[in-house]
Amino acid sequence: MSGFLAFCDKYRDEDACIQALSELRWPNGFTCDKCENTKAYHLASRPRIFECAKCGHQHSITAGTVFHKTRTDLRKWFMAAYLISHDKRGVSALMVSRELSIRYDTAWLMCHKLRHALTDDNADFKLEDLIEIDEAFFGGRKQKGNRGRAQTGGKVMVVCAVEKRAVSGDTKYKGINNQGYIAGGARIAVLPNATAGQIGGFIRLNVKAGARIISDGFKSYTKLDEYRHDPIVQGSGVNAGVNMPIVHKIFSNTKTWLNGTYHGVSTKHLPRYLREWSYRFNRRGRIDELDHFLLRRAVTKPTITYAELVAGVKVAGAK
Repeated sequence: MSGFLAFCDKYRDEDACIQALSELRWPNGFTCDKCENTKAYHLASRPRIFECAKCGHQHSITAGTVFHKTRTDLRKWFMAAYLISHDKRGVSALMVSRELSIRYDTAWLMCHKLRHALTDDNADFKLEDLIEIDEAFFGGRKQKGNRGRAQTGGKVMVVCAVEKRAVSGDTKYKGINNQGYIAGGARIAVLPNATAGQIGGFIRLNVKAGARIISDGFKSYTKLDEYRHDPIVQGSGVNAGVNMPIVHKIFSNTKTWLNGTYHGVSTKHLPRYLREWSYRFNRRGRIDELDHFLLRRAVTKPTITYAELVAGVKVAGAK
């Protein structure tokens, strides 16, 4: 049985999804938030509610999760999570709407809520050893000449750090641009500007002290005293792909992904799309498990409302 068919069979109805959420929410068994009792009644008339057998406090299985107050079948949420997590090209809200037979605005909201849950906790891991780091501009109008670091024409600045790992083993593959290196883990985020404070803060949050960092000669990469820093004066932007091939390959692939699957995204939603890209990229060797990872995140991370999405409430970027 294929992965998708097995997934559909496992979560075949609302009851199966509720059971899965209860196991994710209470991995060691039910515990009442009020009295810490470990026994509960599962209400037949309100199947998303568990009532403490001791104090009577009721717990909604979706409260405080991405599924909070949803009126959409949980099975459709689960199917959306599968589609988002298993296709490396990503899936558009239009596709989710068509495949799950739901309204487009419902699919759009579901996709953004699921993306909102995706982020790597900085405590989980930090990049280490040899790191390429650079910035690029996403969106807006294409400009001629030196791009500088000014966010003009509707562009936003995106910074990316990626581990540069030597190709190992007896293989004919010569790495990216035949330079003998491939990508390890990566972190990517939208920054408001290219100041030393913003860039330095991003590096310290995502890269282990003592790592060797390769960047261009931009002055905001100075004063990184806790790192071994090798700035490269490139002289021209055309040399960036030669001196730092991996991070620029990531920028190129990410832009292709955004334009190809979503036909471009707005500035206020870009951090969530980058969360999706980063989470899947850093787990590219565990694709078969991504649906479970995403569902676990959806249960343990607070949601974002439609009003907050439309208002462009900022998130902490994609890490």
